Amino acid sequence: MTKGVSIKLNQPVRKLQLFAVILSVVFTIVFNTEMFTGSKTRAASTEEDALSVKKKASVQDTETKISRAVKTPEPGKALAPEFKVIEGRIHKKPLYTELVSCGLPPAQVLALSSAFKDIFDFKEAQPDDQYRLFFTEENQLCRFVYQAGKINEFEAEINKDCDSGFDVCRHEIPLEKQTPAKAFTIESSLYNAVLSGGEKQQLVSKFVDIFAWDIDFYLDPRKGDRIIILYEKYSKDGDIVRYGHILAAVYEGENHSLSAFWFEENGYGNYYDETGRPLKKMFLRIPVKFGVMTSGYSIRRFHPVSKKYKRHTGIDYGAPQGTPIFATAAGQVVFSGWKTGYGNLTILKHPNGYQTYYGHCSKLIARKNDIVEQGQVIAKVGQTGVATGPHVHYEVRVNQKPINPNTLKKTSGVPVKPALLSVYHQMIKERMRLVEKQIEKNSKTALAIP
Repeated sequence: MTKGVSIKLNQPVRKLQLFAVILSVVFTIVFNTEMFTGSKTRAASTEEDALSVKKKASVQDTETKISRAVKTPEPGKALAPEFKVIEGRIHKKPLYTELVSCGLPPAQVLALSSAFKDIFDFKEAQPDDQYRLFFTEENQLCRFVYQAGKINEFEAEINKDCDSGFDVCRHEIPLEKQTPAKAFTIESSLYNAVLSGGEKQQLVSKFVDIFAWDIDFYLDPRKGDRIIILYEKYSKDGDIVRYGHILAAVYEGENHSLSAFWFEENGYGNYYDETGRPLKKMFLRIPVKFGVMTSGYSIRRFHPVSKKYKRHTGIDYGAPQGTPIFATAAGQVVFSGWKTGYGNLTILKHPNGYQTYYGHCSKLIARKNDIVEQGQVIAKVGQTGVATGPHVHYEVRVNQKPINPNTLKKTSGVPVKPALLSVYHQMIKERMRLVEKQIEKNSKTALAIP
Protein backbone atom coordinates (compact mmCIF):
# COMPACT_ATOMS: atom_id res chain seq x y z
CA MET A 1 0.00 0.00 0.00
CA THR A 2 2.65 2.30 1.01
CA LYS A 3 4.83 1.30 -1.98
CA GLY A 4 2.07 1.99 -4.47
CA VAL A 5 1.47 5.40 -3.02
CA SER A 6 5.20 6.10 -3.32
CA ILE A 7 5.19 5.27 -7.04
CA LYS A 8 2.31 7.55 -7.76
CA LEU A 9 3.99 10.41 -5.90
CA ASN A 10 7.30 10.00 -7.89
CA GLN A 11 5.78 10.27 -11.36
CA PRO A 12 5.12 14.01 -11.19
CA VAL A 13 8.61 14.52 -9.82
CA ARG A 14 10.15 12.63 -12.73
CA LYS A 15 8.13 14.66 -15.15
CA LEU A 16 9.43 17.83 -13.57
CA GLN A 17 12.99 16.53 -13.72
CA LEU A 18 12.59 15.64 -17.42
CA PHE A 19 11.13 19.05 -18.18
CA ALA A 20 14.05 20.68 -16.36
CA VAL A 21 16.56 18.71 -18.44
CA ILE A 22 14.80 19.65 -21.70
CA LEU A 23 14.67 23.29 -20.64
CA SER A 24 18.38 23.24 -19.80
CA VAL A 25 19.25 21.79 -23.23
CA VAL A 26 17.15 24.42 -25.02
CA PHE A 27 18.72 27.22 -22.99
CA THR A 28 22.21 25.94 -23.75
CA ILE A 29 21.49 25.79 -27.51
CA VAL A 30 19.98 29.29 -27.53
CA PHE A 31 22.87 30.71 -25.48
CA ASN A 32 25.50 29.17 -27.73
CA THR A 33 23.70 30.34 -30.86
CA GLU A 34 23.53 33.87 -29.51
CA MET A 35 27.19 33.79 -28.54
CA PHE A 36 28.17 32.59 -32.05
CA THR A 37 25.98 35.17 -33.78
CA GLY A 38 27.19 37.91 -31.47
CA SER A 39 30.84 37.08 -32.10
CA LYS A 40 30.26 37.23 -35.87
CA THR A 41 28.44 40.52 -35.47
CA ARG A 42 31.27 41.93 -33.38
CA ALA A 43 33.86 40.63 -35.89
CA ALA A 44 31.94 42.23 -38.74
CA SER A 45 31.70 45.42 -36.74
CA THR A 46 35.46 45.34 -36.16
CA GLU A 47 36.10 44.87 -39.90
CA GLU A 48 33.76 47.74 -40.71
CA ASP A 49 35.62 49.94 -38.22
CA ALA A 50 38.95 49.00 -39.81
CA LEU A 51 37.61 49.77 -43.28
CA SER A 52 36.23 53.05 -41.98
CA VAL A 53 39.66 53.98 -40.59
CA LYS A 54 41.30 53.11 -43.93
CA LYS A 55 38.74 55.15 -45.85
CA LYS A 56 39.30 58.11 -43.55
CA ALA A 57 43.05 57.82 -44.03
CA SER A 58 42.58 57.61 -47.80
CA VAL A 59 40.33 60.65 -47.79
CA GLN A 60 42.85 62.54 -45.68
CA ASP A 61 45.60 61.66 -48.20
CA THR A 62 43.44 62.83 -51.08
CA GLU A 63 42.43 66.01 -49.32
CA THR A 64 46.02 67.19 -49.45
CA LYS A 65 45.40 68.00 -53.09
CA ILE A 66 41.61 68.35 -53.21
CA SER A 67 39.88 71.58 -52.27
CA ARG A 68 36.71 73.47 -53.04
CA ALA A 69 36.45 76.59 -55.13
CA VAL A 70 33.47 78.90 -55.45
CA LYS A 71 33.32 81.43 -58.27
CA THR A 72 32.43 84.88 -57.00
CA PRO A 73 29.14 85.83 -58.63
CA GLU A 74 28.69 89.07 -60.49
CA PRO A 75 26.45 91.67 -58.80
CA GLY A 76 22.79 90.82 -59.24
CA LYS A 77 23.45 87.21 -60.31
CA ALA A 78 22.90 83.98 -58.47
CA LEU A 79 25.69 82.33 -56.50
CA ALA A 80 28.00 80.43 -58.83
CA PRO A 81 28.27 76.65 -58.38
CA GLU A 82 30.98 75.13 -56.22
CA PHE A 83 33.86 73.33 -57.93
CA LYS A 84 36.10 70.56 -56.68
CA VAL A 85 39.76 71.39 -57.40
CA ILE A 86 42.54 68.82 -57.57
CA GLU A 87 46.06 70.26 -57.49
CA GLY A 88 49.22 68.32 -58.15
CA ARG A 89 52.87 68.44 -59.14
CA ILE A 90 54.65 66.36 -61.77
CA HIS A 91 57.24 63.99 -60.33
CA LYS A 92 58.52 60.96 -62.22
CA LYS A 93 55.22 59.97 -63.81
CA PRO A 94 54.27 61.13 -67.34
CA LEU A 95 51.56 63.80 -67.41
CA TYR A 96 49.14 61.31 -69.02
CA THR A 97 49.54 58.85 -66.11
CA GLU A 98 49.27 61.64 -63.54
CA LEU A 99 45.96 62.90 -64.93
CA VAL A 100 44.47 59.41 -65.24
CA SER A 101 45.38 58.77 -61.59
CA CYS A 102 43.30 61.86 -60.71
CA GLY A 103 40.21 60.22 -62.19
CA LEU A 104 40.19 61.55 -65.75
CA PRO A 105 39.16 59.00 -68.39
CA PRO A 106 42.06 58.15 -70.75
CA ALA A 107 40.03 59.38 -73.73
CA GLN A 108 39.61 62.80 -72.10
CA VAL A 109 43.33 63.06 -71.34
CA LEU A 110 44.08 62.30 -75.00
CA ALA A 111 41.55 64.96 -76.03
CA LEU A 112 43.32 67.48 -73.77
CA SER A 113 46.68 66.56 -75.26
CA SER A 114 45.31 67.00 -78.78
CA ALA A 115 43.79 70.39 -77.91
CA PHE A 116 47.14 71.62 -76.54
CA LYS A 117 49.29 70.29 -79.41
CA ASP A 118 49.85 73.72 -81.04
CA ILE A 119 51.00 75.45 -77.84
CA PHE A 120 52.24 72.70 -75.52
CA ASP A 121 53.34 69.08 -75.97
CA PHE A 122 52.39 66.84 -73.03
CA LYS A 123 55.63 64.89 -73.66
CA GLU A 124 57.61 67.99 -72.66
CA ALA A 125 56.19 67.99 -69.13
CA GLN A 126 59.00 68.37 -66.59
CA PRO A 127 59.35 67.47 -62.90
CA ASP A 128 57.99 70.20 -60.61
CA ASP A 129 55.51 71.42 -63.24
CA GLN A 130 52.14 72.03 -61.55
CA TYR A 131 48.54 71.42 -62.59
CA ARG A 132 44.98 72.10 -61.40
CA LEU A 133 41.82 70.21 -62.37
CA PHE A 134 38.38 71.80 -61.83
CA PHE A 135 35.31 69.52 -61.57
CA THR A 136 31.60 70.39 -61.47
CA GLU A 137 29.17 69.13 -58.82
CA GLU A 138 28.46 66.23 -61.20
CA ASN A 139 32.21 65.39 -61.07
CA GLN A 140 32.75 66.42 -64.70
CA LEU A 141 35.96 68.17 -65.76
CA CYS A 142 35.30 71.79 -66.70
CA ARG A 143 38.75 73.42 -66.60
CA PHE A 144 42.42 72.41 -66.65
CA VAL A 145 45.40 74.68 -65.81
CA TYR A 146 49.02 73.62 -66.33
CA GLN A 147 52.07 75.63 -65.25
CA ALA A 148 55.23 74.70 -67.17
CA GLY A 149 58.29 76.05 -65.43
CA LYS A 150 58.07 79.53 -63.97
CA ILE A 151 56.95 81.61 -66.93
CA ASN A 152 54.31 79.67 -68.89
CA GLU A 153 50.78 78.76 -67.86
CA PHE A 154 48.40 76.88 -70.16
CA GLU A 155 44.64 76.70 -69.70
CA ALA A 156 41.84 74.63 -71.20
CA GLU A 157 38.08 75.07 -70.69
CA ILE A 158 35.30 72.82 -71.87
CA ASN A 159 33.69 74.03 -75.10
CA LYS A 160 31.48 71.50 -76.84
CA ASP A 161 31.37 73.65 -79.97
CA CYS A 162 35.13 73.12 -80.59
CA ASP A 163 36.37 70.12 -82.53
CA SER A 164 38.67 69.16 -79.66
CA GLY A 165 36.04 69.93 -77.03
CA PHE A 166 38.29 72.52 -75.34
CA ASP A 167 39.21 76.19 -75.66
CA VAL A 168 42.94 76.49 -74.96
CA CYS A 169 45.21 79.48 -74.35
CA ARG A 170 48.65 80.38 -73.00
CA HIS A 171 49.33 82.94 -70.26
CA GLU A 172 52.79 84.39 -69.65
CA ILE A 173 53.46 84.70 -65.94
CA PRO A 174 54.84 88.17 -65.05
CA LEU A 175 58.45 88.21 -63.90
CA GLU A 176 60.40 90.63 -61.74
CA LYS A 177 62.91 92.62 -63.82
CA GLN A 178 66.19 93.91 -62.41
CA THR A 179 69.13 95.72 -64.03
CA PRO A 180 72.17 94.89 -61.90
CA ALA A 181 75.84 95.59 -62.64
CA LYS A 182 78.67 93.31 -61.52
CA ALA A 183 82.43 93.02 -61.91
CA PHE A 184 84.12 89.62 -62.17
CA THR A 185 87.85 88.85 -61.95
CA ILE A 186 89.17 85.81 -63.80
CA GLU A 187 91.14 83.36 -61.66
CA SER A 188 90.86 80.10 -63.61
CA SER A 189 88.30 80.82 -66.35
CA LEU A 190 85.60 83.27 -67.37
CA TYR A 191 82.98 80.58 -66.75
CA ASN A 192 84.06 79.99 -63.15
CA ALA A 193 84.40 83.72 -62.48
CA VAL A 194 80.77 84.45 -63.42
CA LEU A 195 79.31 81.37 -61.70
CA SER A 196 81.21 82.04 -58.49
CA GLY A 197 79.71 85.54 -58.61
CA GLY A 198 76.20 84.09 -58.26
CA GLU A 199 75.14 84.13 -61.91
CA LYS A 200 74.39 81.36 -64.42
CA GLN A 201 75.99 79.90 -67.54
CA GLN A 202 73.54 81.75 -69.80
CA LEU A 203 75.11 85.07 -68.81
CA VAL A 204 78.56 83.71 -69.73
CA SER A 205 77.27 82.68 -73.17
CA LYS A 206 75.73 86.09 -73.80
CA PHE A 207 78.97 87.85 -72.87
CA VAL A 208 81.05 85.53 -75.09
CA ASP A 209 78.68 86.09 -78.04
CA ILE A 210 79.20 89.87 -77.85
CA PHE A 211 83.00 89.66 -78.25
CA ALA A 212 83.10 86.50 -80.40
CA TRP A 213 84.52 88.48 -83.37
CA ASP A 214 87.50 89.81 -81.40
CA ILE A 215 88.35 87.44 -78.53
CA ASP A 216 89.19 83.74 -78.50
CA PHE A 217 87.89 82.95 -75.03
CA TYR A 218 89.86 79.74 -74.78
CA LEU A 219 93.27 81.23 -75.61
CA ASP A 220 93.14 84.94 -74.78
CA PRO A 221 91.91 85.31 -71.17
CA ARG A 222 94.56 85.57 -68.45
CA LYS A 223 94.42 85.36 -64.69
CA GLY A 224 93.57 88.79 -63.31
CA ASP A 225 91.60 89.91 -66.37
CA ARG A 226 88.44 91.75 -65.34
CA ILE A 227 84.99 91.96 -66.90
CA ILE A 228 82.14 94.33 -66.08
CA ILE A 229 78.53 93.67 -67.08
CA LEU A 230 75.33 95.72 -66.85
CA TYR A 231 72.50 93.35 -67.70
CA GLU A 232 68.77 92.65 -67.53
CA LYS A 233 67.74 89.83 -65.21
CA TYR A 234 64.26 88.31 -64.89
CA SER A 235 63.34 86.27 -61.81
CA LYS A 236 60.38 84.61 -60.12
CA ASP A 237 60.17 84.11 -56.35
CA GLY A 238 63.86 84.96 -56.06
CA ASP A 239 65.01 82.41 -58.68
CA ILE A 240 66.67 83.51 -61.93
CA VAL A 241 64.46 82.55 -64.87
CA ARG A 242 66.30 84.18 -67.78
CA TYR A 243 68.54 87.06 -68.82
CA GLY A 244 67.59 89.87 -71.16
CA HIS A 245 70.04 92.11 -73.01
CA ILE A 246 73.50 92.86 -71.72
CA LEU A 247 73.31 96.67 -71.80
CA ALA A 248 77.01 97.34 -71.26
CA ALA A 249 80.00 94.97 -71.35
CA VAL A 250 83.65 95.73 -70.66
CA TYR A 251 86.66 93.43 -70.95
CA GLU A 252 89.87 94.67 -69.32
CA GLY A 253 92.70 92.22 -69.92
CA GLU A 254 96.30 91.59 -70.74
CA ASN A 255 95.53 90.91 -74.41
CA HIS A 256 92.35 92.95 -74.93
CA SER A 257 90.61 96.06 -73.62
CA LEU A 258 87.19 96.23 -75.25
CA SER A 259 83.76 97.62 -74.50
CA ALA A 260 80.32 97.11 -76.02
CA PHE A 261 76.93 98.77 -75.63
CA TRP A 262 73.49 97.66 -76.74
CA PHE A 263 71.79 100.33 -78.85
CA GLU A 264 68.43 100.14 -80.63
CA GLU A 265 67.35 102.08 -83.68
CA ASN A 266 63.90 101.77 -85.27
CA GLY A 267 63.22 98.57 -83.34
CA TYR A 268 66.50 96.88 -84.30
CA GLY A 269 69.39 96.54 -81.87
CA ASN A 270 73.10 95.80 -82.12
CA TYR A 271 76.30 96.05 -80.10
CA TYR A 272 78.68 98.94 -80.76
CA ASP A 273 81.99 100.04 -79.27
CA GLU A 274 82.48 103.41 -77.55
CA THR A 275 82.94 105.16 -80.90
CA GLY A 276 79.74 103.76 -82.43
CA ARG A 277 81.32 101.08 -84.64
CA PRO A 278 79.52 97.69 -84.63
CA LEU A 279 81.27 94.74 -83.02
CA LYS A 280 79.65 92.30 -85.42
CA LYS A 281 81.96 91.51 -88.31
CA MET A 282 81.78 89.34 -91.41
CA PHE A 283 83.58 86.40 -89.74
CA LEU A 284 83.60 85.02 -86.20
CA ARG A 285 86.97 84.10 -84.74
CA ILE A 286 86.25 80.38 -84.21
CA PRO A 287 83.45 77.92 -85.17
CA VAL A 288 82.98 76.41 -81.67
CA LYS A 289 82.55 77.98 -78.24
CA PHE A 290 85.49 77.43 -75.88
CA GLY A 291 87.27 75.16 -78.40
CA VAL A 292 90.99 74.63 -77.80
CA MET A 293 93.32 75.10 -80.75
CA THR A 294 95.16 71.80 -81.18
CA SER A 295 96.89 72.58 -84.47
CA GLY A 296 97.44 75.90 -86.24
CA TYR A 297 97.70 76.98 -89.85
CA SER A 298 101.09 75.94 -91.25
CA ILE A 299 102.85 75.46 -94.57
CA ARG A 300 104.82 72.56 -93.08
CA ARG A 301 103.35 70.51 -90.24
CA PHE A 302 104.23 66.99 -89.05
CA HIS A 303 101.03 65.00 -89.59
CA PRO A 304 100.20 62.82 -86.55
CA VAL A 305 98.66 60.05 -88.69
CA SER A 306 100.77 59.90 -91.88
CA LYS A 307 103.96 60.74 -89.94
CA LYS A 308 105.02 63.07 -92.75
CA TYR A 309 105.46 66.82 -93.04
CA LYS A 310 102.54 68.35 -94.90
CA ARG A 311 100.88 71.69 -95.34
CA HIS A 312 98.05 72.26 -92.85
CA THR A 313 95.55 74.52 -94.59
CA GLY A 314 93.38 75.36 -91.59
CA ILE A 315 93.14 75.43 -87.81
CA ASP A 316 92.03 72.48 -85.67
CA TYR A 317 89.88 73.16 -82.60
CA GLY A 318 89.50 70.31 -80.14
CA ALA A 319 86.13 69.96 -78.41
CA PRO A 320 84.05 67.14 -76.89
CA GLN A 321 82.27 64.78 -79.30
CA GLY A 322 78.94 66.28 -80.39
CA THR A 323 79.81 69.92 -79.57
CA PRO A 324 77.81 72.26 -81.88
CA ILE A 325 79.73 73.75 -84.83
CA PHE A 326 78.36 77.05 -86.11
CA ALA A 327 78.85 79.03 -89.29
CA THR A 328 81.45 81.76 -88.83
CA ALA A 329 79.71 83.84 -91.52
CA ALA A 330 76.39 83.94 -93.32
CA GLY A 331 76.36 81.99 -96.57
CA GLN A 332 75.07 79.05 -98.60
CA VAL A 333 75.92 75.37 -98.20
CA VAL A 334 77.65 74.19 -101.39
CA PHE A 335 78.79 70.78 -100.06
CA SER A 336 77.60 68.53 -97.24
CA GLY A 337 78.91 64.97 -97.22
CA TRP A 338 81.97 62.71 -97.10
CA LYS A 339 85.29 63.93 -98.53
CA THR A 340 88.35 61.63 -98.07
CA GLY A 341 90.62 62.85 -95.23
CA TYR A 342 88.13 65.51 -94.14
CA GLY A 343 85.57 62.85 -93.23
CA ASN A 344 82.12 64.44 -92.93
CA LEU A 345 82.56 67.93 -94.36
CA THR A 346 80.44 71.06 -94.77
CA ILE A 347 81.53 73.84 -97.15
CA LEU A 348 79.88 77.28 -97.08
CA LYS A 349 80.07 79.89 -99.81
CA HIS A 350 80.24 83.57 -98.77
CA PRO A 351 80.36 86.90 -100.66
CA ASN A 352 83.54 88.15 -102.37
CA GLY A 353 84.88 84.67 -103.18
CA TYR A 354 85.19 83.42 -99.60
CA GLN A 355 84.54 79.79 -98.59
CA THR A 356 84.74 78.11 -95.17
CA TYR A 357 85.36 74.39 -94.52
CA TYR A 358 84.24 72.43 -91.42
CA GLY A 359 85.73 68.93 -91.34
CA HIS A 360 85.73 65.67 -89.29
CA CYS A 361 82.10 66.22 -88.21
CA SER A 362 80.16 63.48 -86.42
CA LYS A 363 76.86 64.80 -87.75
CA LEU A 364 75.97 67.12 -90.64
CA ILE A 365 72.94 69.31 -89.94
CA ALA A 366 72.90 71.87 -92.77
CA ARG A 367 72.18 70.40 -96.21
CA LYS A 368 73.36 71.38 -99.67
CA ASN A 369 71.82 74.65 -100.95
CA ASP A 370 70.66 75.67 -97.44
CA ILE A 371 71.04 79.36 -96.59
CA VAL A 372 72.58 79.75 -93.12
CA GLU A 373 73.05 82.72 -90.80
CA GLN A 374 76.19 83.64 -88.92
CA GLY A 375 76.29 81.65 -85.69
CA GLN A 376 73.78 79.04 -86.90
CA VAL A 377 74.60 75.43 -85.92
CA ILE A 378 75.53 73.49 -89.08
CA ALA A 379 77.20 70.33 -87.71
CA LYS A 380 78.54 68.51 -84.63
CA VAL A 381 82.16 67.88 -83.62
CA GLY A 382 83.52 64.40 -84.38
CA GLN A 383 86.61 62.53 -85.56
CA THR A 384 85.56 61.15 -88.94
CA GLY A 385 88.08 60.84 -91.73
CA VAL A 386 91.79 61.08 -90.85
CA ALA A 387 91.70 62.27 -87.23
CA THR A 388 93.26 61.23 -83.92
CA GLY A 389 90.56 62.72 -81.70
CA PRO A 390 87.32 64.77 -81.74
CA HIS A 391 87.90 68.19 -83.27
CA VAL A 392 86.77 70.45 -86.13
CA HIS A 393 89.12 71.35 -88.94
CA TYR A 394 88.29 74.97 -89.81
CA GLU A 395 89.53 76.28 -93.11
CA VAL A 396 89.06 79.56 -95.01
CA ARG A 397 89.63 79.92 -98.75
CA VAL A 398 89.56 82.93 -101.06
CA ASN A 399 88.98 82.08 -104.72
CA GLN A 400 89.76 78.41 -103.88
CA LYS A 401 93.12 79.26 -102.24
CA PRO A 402 93.53 78.48 -98.49
CA ILE A 403 94.48 81.39 -96.23
CA ASN A 404 95.25 81.66 -92.53
CA PRO A 405 91.87 82.27 -90.78
CA ASN A 406 93.62 84.53 -88.26
CA THR A 407 94.60 86.98 -91.01
CA LEU A 408 91.04 87.65 -92.15
CA LYS A 409 90.24 91.32 -92.52
CA LYS A 410 87.80 92.38 -89.84
CA THR A 411 85.15 93.93 -92.04
CA SER A 412 82.57 95.67 -89.84
CA GLY A 413 78.97 96.49 -90.52
CA VAL A 414 77.17 99.84 -90.51
CA PRO A 415 78.08 102.18 -87.59
CA VAL A 416 75.69 104.34 -85.58
CA LYS A 417 74.29 107.10 -87.78
CA PRO A 418 76.04 110.47 -87.28
CA ALA A 419 72.72 112.09 -86.38
CA LEU A 420 72.35 109.66 -83.46
CA LEU A 421 75.92 109.75 -82.15
CA SER A 422 75.20 112.41 -79.52
CA VAL A 423 72.29 110.32 -78.20
CA TYR A 424 74.48 107.20 -78.23
CA HIS A 425 77.33 108.85 -76.32
CA GLN A 426 74.91 110.25 -73.74
CA MET A 427 73.46 106.74 -73.27
CA ILE A 428 76.98 105.36 -72.68
CA LYS A 429 77.66 107.96 -69.97
CA GLU A 430 74.41 107.19 -68.17
CA ARG A 431 75.01 103.44 -68.24
CA MET A 432 78.60 103.70 -67.04
CA ARG A 433 77.50 105.97 -64.18
CA LEU A 434 74.96 103.30 -63.22
CA VAL A 435 77.67 100.63 -63.44
CA GLU A 436 80.05 102.60 -61.19
CA LYS A 437 77.30 103.29 -58.67
CA GLN A 438 76.21 99.65 -58.40
CA ILE A 439 79.73 98.22 -58.27
CA GLU A 440 80.62 100.68 -55.49
CA LYS A 441 77.49 99.61 -53.62
CA ASN A 442 78.38 95.92 -54.09
CA SER A 443 81.90 96.57 -52.78
CA LYS A 444 80.61 98.27 -49.64
CA THR A 445 78.13 95.42 -49.07
CA ALA A 446 80.94 92.86 -49.46
CA LEU A 447 83.15 94.73 -46.96
CA ALA A 448 80.28 94.92 -44.46
CA ILE A 449 79.90 91.14 -44.42
CA PRO A 450 82.16 89.66 -41.66
